[in-house]
Amino acid sequence: MKISNRTLYFSVFTLCLIIIFIRPLRDLFAYSWDPNNVAASHILLIPFIGAALIYWSRHAIFKSVSYAKVPGAIVMLIGMSSWIGASFVWKNDHFLINQLVLLTTSFVVLWIGGFIYFFGSAAFRAGMFPLLFLIFLIPIPPIALDPVVTFLQYRSADAAYALLNASGIPIHREGVVFTLPVISVEVARECSGIRSGISLVISGLLAGHLFLRAWWRRIAIIAIAVPVLIFKNSLRIATLSYLAVKIDPEVLRSKLHQEGGIPFFVLGLLILYPFLLVLVKWEERDADRSKNAGRSNDDNHPRDAGFSISQVPVSEKE
Repeated sequence: MKISNRTLYFSVFTLCLIIIFIRPLRDLFAYSWDPNNVAASHILLIPFIGAALIYWSRHAIFKSVSYAKVPGAIVMLIGMSSWIGASFVWKNDHFLINQLVLLTTSFVVLWIGGFIYFFGSAAFRAGMFPLLFLIFLIPIPPIALDPVVTFLQYRSADAAYALLNASGIPIHREGVVFTLPVISVEVARECSGIRSGISLVISGLLAGHLFLRAWWRRIAIIAIAVPVLIFKNSLRIATLSYLAVKIDPEVLRSKLHQEGGIPFFVLGLLILYPFLLVLVKWEERDADRSKNAGRSNDDNHPRDAGFSISQVPVSEKE
């Protein structure tokens, strides 16, 4: 069967899947569009980024395709179980979001299972990153999100307190509340930087995939993104607090406070870039060493002497 027909069948499968999940998908995008859901604003971009990654790697992904009915069916069964589980999800204050998490998980897993079914395991392995990247479509469940937000909130408060202390401003701290001259500042959960944190981690993940080959280096750039996030977030808190004390307390109610996250996010990317550059150079250097070592081994091999044993004339017996 030609790949064009295979692609057509998969496209029909995708369309049917979207129709079946039209309501959860509508709820998902409405949830991500809500400005109050700061940990979901990235969801709207994920399908476009995933599609671009698949397109750029299309030659490698679709180089070898075949039906993988059993593996694909198993993955789709896992997706179906998540769909069924959404009907029996535990009912608590986060009932709706927990249900949305399970339904979105079901959609993503079913789609990946369909991809494996129609294009095979080799195509899945070649396109593993862009396919699994769609996991970012799934909202972070509250049970996982709350501890992360708390961690970022307190670590950002720690770093901001150190920066304000270094600035020479008198400061007293109780938990996440700073008492400064004229004002008191609370590092609220909304100040955790979770939105830009997710974006920074995704940026590091994409950069690692595009520019690095070694898995440990890809993990390293993501790990580096965490302290960079805390630093840029604490710098924002300290800067706003400093301006509120030195210039005008109304700074904390201005657009600089409410909409000033983008410049600091860009700053985070600029801080992350040199680390990425070092890892890329390190990898290039290791590749050059391996290449030179291979050449050195070839130089010592008898075949490179310009002749083989069979070419040496043998004296005839007299």
